Amino acid sequence: MFKGSLVNLRYQSLEDQKTMADFLNQEHIMETRSYNVPKFSYKEQLEKEYKQRFEKDDDNSLHMAIETLDGKLIGAIGVEFVFWKNGFAFMYQFIGDKAYLEGGYREEAIKLFSEFASIEGNIRKLKAVVQSNDPLSLEAYKASGFEVEVTHKEEVLCHGKYLDVYEMAKFR
Repeated sequence: MFKGSLVNLRYQSLEDQKTMADFLNQEHIMETRSYNVPKFSYKEQLEKEYKQRFEKDDDNSLHMAIETLDGKLIGAIGVEFVFWKNGFAFMYQFIGDKAYLEGGYREEAIKLFSEFASIEGNIRKLKAVVQSNDPLSLEAYKASGFEVEVTHKEEVLCHGKYLDVYEMAKFR
């Protein structure tokens, strides 16, 4: 477990799958992650995917739970698609419990995870993909030292409008 002043990060467990599936089915999550998550998710399918994730041995991803200091699960953070030779990985994060969307929880989780990935995983560059309709994530990444490297104009369709997508990065 990695401890901060607002949140702790721990490895996800099979017991987290139902809560994570509930989080991913919330509109505020689906709308801001439609770049890499099906727009119409179903809880049963998400629970199945979480279970399959725990059953396979995958060294190209790491999934952690974000919880409050008293142990309440509020979101997830991790990396997918680790490119070991080049020392970079694509990071994701989300806060599923709406009560914790503001207040620095996301920022601290990103900072803790960035340190962990750099020290324990020897990742020299973390990348994140953020849609323009997710200002909370955009600001949290910026506050944690990430910078926009690429802007993909009108990349994602959401509610009949095309949104920009930002590729952000932070170097060790």
